[in-house]
Amino acid sequence: MPKKTCAIIIAEYLAKQNVTKVFDVAGGMIAYIEDAVSRTRGIECAPCHHEQACGFSAEGYARVSGRAGVALATSGPGATNLITAIGSCFFDSTPTVFITGQVHVKNLRADERVRQSGFQETDIVSLVCPITKYAKQITRPEQMSYELEKAFFLCQNGRPGPVLLDIPINIQRTEVNLSACRHFLNSPEHRRLLARKPPNISRVLVGKIDRLLAKSRAPIVLIGGGVRLSQTMDAFRSFVERNHLPVVSSLMGLDGFSGTHSQFVGFIGSYGNRHANIALANSDLIIALGSRLDVRQTGDARRFAKHATVIQVDVDRFSFGPNVQPDISIHAELKDFFRALSAMKTPDKPEWSAFIRNVTTEFGRDVSRTRGVDPRALLSELTKRATSNAIISADVGNHQMWLARAWRTKPGQRMLFSGGMGSMGFGLPAAIGAFFAKPKSENILICGDGGFQMNLQELETVKRNRIPIKIFLFNNKSLGMVREFQDQYMKKNHQSTVRGYSVPDLKKIASAYGLSYVRIGPKTRHAAAVQAVLRSKRAVLCEVDVDINTNIGEKIMFGHALDDQYPFLNRRQQSRLNRLKLRFKAGSKA
Repeated sequence: MPKKTCAIIIAEYLAKQNVTKVFDVAGGMIAYIEDAVSRTRGIECAPCHHEQACGFSAEGYARVSGRAGVALATSGPGATNLITAIGSCFFDSTPTVFITGQVHVKNLRADERVRQSGFQETDIVSLVCPITKYAKQITRPEQMSYELEKAFFLCQNGRPGPVLLDIPINIQRTEVNLSACRHFLNSPEHRRLLARKPPNISRVLVGKIDRLLAKSRAPIVLIGGGVRLSQTMDAFRSFVERNHLPVVSSLMGLDGFSGTHSQFVGFIGSYGNRHANIALANSDLIIALGSRLDVRQTGDARRFAKHATVIQVDVDRFSFGPNVQPDISIHAELKDFFRALSAMKTPDKPEWSAFIRNVTTEFGRDVSRTRGVDPRALLSELTKRATSNAIISADVGNHQMWLARAWRTKPGQRMLFSGGMGSMGFGLPAAIGAFFAKPKSENILICGDGGFQMNLQELETVKRNRIPIKIFLFNNKSLGMVREFQDQYMKKNHQSTVRGYSVPDLKKIASAYGLSYVRIGPKTRHAAAVQAVLRSKRAVLCEVDVDINTNIGEKIMFGHALDDQYPFLNRRQQSRLNRLKLRFKAGSKA
C-alpha cells in the first residue's frame, strides 16, 4: 500500500467532501497542511488577515453552501483567535471543521501543572470542549483518517455544529501506510451514533396534534433556524399552506420562509415587529419548529403564551425547557415531523386571519421618528430592489434589528445573522465566506460603524479577490445599542459608546482598499442611491449618515410581556387593540 503524509490525507479528504475553500492565516504550525491544500486539485486556501475572520468566513461558507466550512489556524494565538467564531458556530448550529496546528509531540507539556512547554503551545482542545461537538488532539499518524471522518460526520449529523482537530507539526509531515489507517465510517462507533436517531413520531401523537389544530381558534407557527438547517423549507411551506397557518419567525428563521408569502406575519421577539408579537401573544396554539424559544424570542418567560398550548419540535432534546417548558415536546428530525403530518389538513380560521390582518394594518408600521436618514425607510427600499438570489449578511447592532424588522425575504434569498453569540465583526467575513460559496449571487452587507471596525482588515481580502460586495454602513458615530441602554439605565452616561469612541474617515478607508464610495445623507434620494450601489460591478462602501440619537425603536423592556413593547401603546391605541381582541373572540365563538 502507498504512503502519504497526514497533511496530504487531510487535503485530499477535504476535497473529497466537496470543500472548495479553506480559510486560513499562514502560520508555522500549519505550513504542511497549507502546502498540501495548495497542491490538491479541487480545493484551495482562501487567506484572511485574522483567524477570527477565518472562522466567520467558514461559517458563512457553510451556511450558504450547505457543506461543512473549514478554517485553519496555527498554534497558540492563531488557535485562540478562532474561539469566538467556534462559539458562534456552536450556538447557531453551523457545520464547521476547525483544524489547528500544534507544537511537536515531544514539546507538549507532560504535566498539567506546567504552564507551557513548547513555544506557542496552548491546550486548545480543553479550551473549546464546551463549545464544540467534538475536539481531539491527534498524537499518532494512523489516527488521521478515522478522526477526519468522525469530525465530518459529527459536525453535520443530528444538530449541526463545530468540531476541532488539533494536529502537532510532526504528525502533519509524517508518512503513514494507508493500510494501517483505521476508518470511522462503518465502524462500531459510527453504527452506535447512527442508532441514536430520534424516535419515530407515533400515530397517537399525530392524532393529538390533529385534534389540537382542529380545536384551535388561533393557531400560529414559530419558525427558527432549524427549518433552514434541516433543508425542509419546501416541506414546511406545504405544511403551513395545507393547514392555513400564519407564520412568525425568530431572527435565525427569517430566510426559512418567504417574507413575501401571504401567510408570513413578521419577526418576533425582544426587537420584533409589534404586530407579529401581538399575534403570537394572542394565539391559543403555538407550533415552534427548529426554535429553542430563548429569552430574546419570548420576553418574560412567565408571561409567554399564557393562554396557548405550546408544541415544540427540535432535533436537540436539550432544547426543551431551559426558558419555556412546552406542553408537548417532540424530539424529532423536522423532515420526519413533516412526513408524519403529510396527510393532515385543517380548514382556514377566517376570524383569526382577519384579526392578524387588522393588527398588521393598525400596528405594523414603525412610527418612531428620527432626524437625518431613516434607516428603516432605506432598508425597505433595499428589500424591494435586492435580487432573488441575494445573500444579505448582517453585523451586530441597531442595524441588525432595523434589518430584521424591515426586510421581506424573497424566495431564494439568504440572510446571515450572528444569533446566539451576537458577535460584532461577524458581518464582513461571513459575507466573504458566502461569496466563495456562491460567487454569482448578489452579495450585500448591512453593518454599523462599530462592528465594521472590528474586522476592517478583511477589506484587503475583498480587494484581493475582487469580491463585488455592496456594503451599507449605517454610521451613527456611536455604539448605538449600548448607548441606548445607557440612556435608560445609566442616566445618559455614554462612557465608551460616545465618549472615548470614534470613527475614521470612511471615504479614505474605501479609497485605501480600492472600493467605490457612496454617501447617503438626509437629502439623498434613497431609491436612486440604492439602485446605483446595487448596479455597480465593483465593491462599494455606502456610508449611510444616521443621526446619533436614532434608536432601535420597538423593544421589550425587562420584565414585560411579548405584546407590551416600548414605546408603549397610548390609550387610544390600547383601546383599539382591545376592540380587535373582543371582535375576534366574539366572531370565533359564533
